[in-house]
Amino acid sequence: MASYRISATLRGHEQDVKSIVSPSNDTIVSGSRDGTVRIWSTQNGKWTSTESSDTSIIAFSSPTASFINSVEFVNLNSHEPLVAAGSQDAMIYLSDLTISDLKPGDDIGKYQLIGHEGNVCSLNYSHEVLISSSWDSTAKVWDLNSFSIKYDLKGHESSVLDAKVISSNKFITCSADKSIRIWEGDHEISRFSNAHNDVIRKLFVFTEKQQFASTSNDGTIKIWDFTGKVLQTLYGHESFVYDINELPNGDLVSTGEDRTVRIWRNGSPLQVITLPCISVWSVAVLSNGDFAVGGSDNLIRVFSSVEARIASEEELVSFKKEVEQSSIAEQSLDDLKRTDIPGYEALSKPGKTEGATLMVKNVDGGIEAHQWSNGEWTKIGDVVGSSKSQGSKQVYHGQEYDYVFDVDIEDGAPPLKLPYNVNENPYVAAERFLADNELPSSYTEEVVEFINKNTAGFNLQEQQGSDAPIIENPYSDSYQRSHQKSSLSVIPEKTYISFVDYKAPQLLNGLKKLNEEQVEKKLTTEDLDIIKIILDNIGSEGAMELVLKYIPIITNEWIKETRLIGYDLLRIAVPRISSDEFLNNTEAQESVLHALNFGLDIVDENSIPLLMMILKVLNNLIDTTLFIQLFVDPEGIHGDQEKKYKFNDYFTALLTSITTKVNVISKSEKSKSHKLYNSTVTTLASLIYNLSAYHLYLDGFLNNPKSAIPIVKLSLLVGDIILLSNNDEAAYRLTVGYGNYLYAKAFTSTPTWISKIQQKYATQERFNKVFNDIKTLS
Repeated sequence: MASYRISATLRGHEQDVKSIVSPSNDTIVSGSRDGTVRIWSTQNGKWTSTESSDTSIIAFSSPTASFINSVEFVNLNSHEPLVAAGSQDAMIYLSDLTISDLKPGDDIGKYQLIGHEGNVCSLNYSHEVLISSSWDSTAKVWDLNSFSIKYDLKGHESSVLDAKVISSNKFITCSADKSIRIWEGDHEISRFSNAHNDVIRKLFVFTEKQQFASTSNDGTIKIWDFTGKVLQTLYGHESFVYDINELPNGDLVSTGEDRTVRIWRNGSPLQVITLPCISVWSVAVLSNGDFAVGGSDNLIRVFSSVEARIASEEELVSFKKEVEQSSIAEQSLDDLKRTDIPGYEALSKPGKTEGATLMVKNVDGGIEAHQWSNGEWTKIGDVVGSSKSQGSKQVYHGQEYDYVFDVDIEDGAPPLKLPYNVNENPYVAAERFLADNELPSSYTEEVVEFINKNTAGFNLQEQQGSDAPIIENPYSDSYQRSHQKSSLSVIPEKTYISFVDYKAPQLLNGLKKLNEEQVEKKLTTEDLDIIKIILDNIGSEGAMELVLKYIPIITNEWIKETRLIGYDLLRIAVPRISSDEFLNNTEAQESVLHALNFGLDIVDENSIPLLMMILKVLNNLIDTTLFIQLFVDPEGIHGDQEKKYKFNDYFTALLTSITTKVNVISKSEKSKSHKLYNSTVTTLASLIYNLSAYHLYLDGFLNNPKSAIPIVKLSLLVGDIILLSNNDEAAYRLTVGYGNYLYAKAFTSTPTWISKIQQKYATQERFNKVFNDIKTLS
């Protein structure tokens, strides 16, 4: 077989290309995080690489500026060709395959499919049937005559990440709950639980045989028959496997988070192509045997094995250089031992398998990664953090930098580019990076930490000499206090209140005791030993293991009365997981969100401790980057307008549920007499306060005072409950939260409880100081 090589590079999208489909050899449809759907066409029957978007048209632009996560070609009633776009705003839009002349914000497509309640992450059209799947844990089959839901496939316990049509009335779905399910109509007829060891990402149904393929975060691809028998397991990908498709000759092509496209024959890797981007999100196969992939570098690349369709020699060399100049963070490589790394002489021996990688030292002492592909070693990047030659510069937006890092900020979301020179203050680089990407300044410390970690802790003062000036962090509390001129004594207060302490022995004893009460889903002795090791010295990796493996069992599967301890573990784990680990793991994000919603659903007057623990989890979430990923959305950011943020519908619904549950327990004498009632009220007041502090940290909230409406509403509804609890600490936290929102001009009316609190606690100096500030601000 002739090997695949680059045919063309299609430029035009401004963010990651998340999904592509090819209805013909001359057409590619793509959806991107930039909120657009583009239609790409060949020129004179050939794909042409360009430096702009000359070869594409924008067929749809999201009216809510939401990510487009999935696209599909739909031939409605066999005569109306349309493109369907699944969006982050839970909508499915159907548009003509022609240029949209509507300005951003006005485009709602030709038809709309309404019904999902979360991110629409997959679409599939076959047998004249359209199916979609979503983070709302459902898949939906659509009646395209009435544009309504024909079948609502409910049963998965987490996000349904893919759904495919098998026949006109038979469907298959896969989920973050690690199960694959087959449906007839809306009835589940088969379930393959724990089909993979991790989240299941994608499915592919083979049309010529009774088989299907699945891909997973566990790095494997499995081939199944419809009885649930695994026929083959394909090993090779080194991280999440995002997509899979079939070439006309029966070979498979897959893409993943390890920068590669892999071609498989009879279960073995035939060719591995490494790209100069981290995430290769999607692959579409053309009927002529070529294929196209979409990546996190905003590009679509077409590959061909036919000589006439291969790119020019100049383009081939350019592509090779892009791959060679890629940066690989040393910290991403497991057990890299510098003393064991050979020189170039190691490249004289062939690789053991297609796609095998080898680290070698170059003449400057730097470390290079090479990959065995098509019978030769090919350089696929420099390992950043090694002894990098200072003469080697990378060009980004026309300027030279010592480093251009990929920084993971969002969920599931691809990395952003962070340029950095070793002679600049990392805080300055972080500030530039956050401003360029319209990200909140609360990420500054994480970005600085990332820079220091990936430059082996490069020290400015050591580089510039002991007389070099020390540049102060402009975001530090000390800097802000020293530069603030205000007559206020307490407000604004921005110190978070957290609930992170725990006593491992007592927690483990309680866990063992409750575990014995379980009839099903009982933890093994080995499980308990692992949890003990984690709690004895908890770090990010151990906390993540709790969230992914053990907490879901307790919160979802254990007897209702014993689930509290799962939320106690979640409270401990959430603030200890690093930003990059959380934001790179969709399953962890969904696990936390599901636990919060599921826990609130079962709260009643008999479960005061559970409500308190859920509130503690929320409080601990606020000071994490996961909070903004789960609950915060941009609002109307266009052009040079100042950035604005708002809380999304998930968070508004969460606060509504909390309000309902608090009202239920406040009216129950049984609840109010519970020994933890006062602690629960204090935790509730802490939540209102912490959210007010969070509001002050983020410019996007300060620029949008209306963003505080859900929290203001919560405080208005529960303020009297807090007051009547006769809990001075809870009342104080509520009052400071009110003062913070007053400072931010987000509270436009005076709640009735504020004067009552002032009267009730008039003898306490701390209250008087806050009320003096409130008077100044009013």
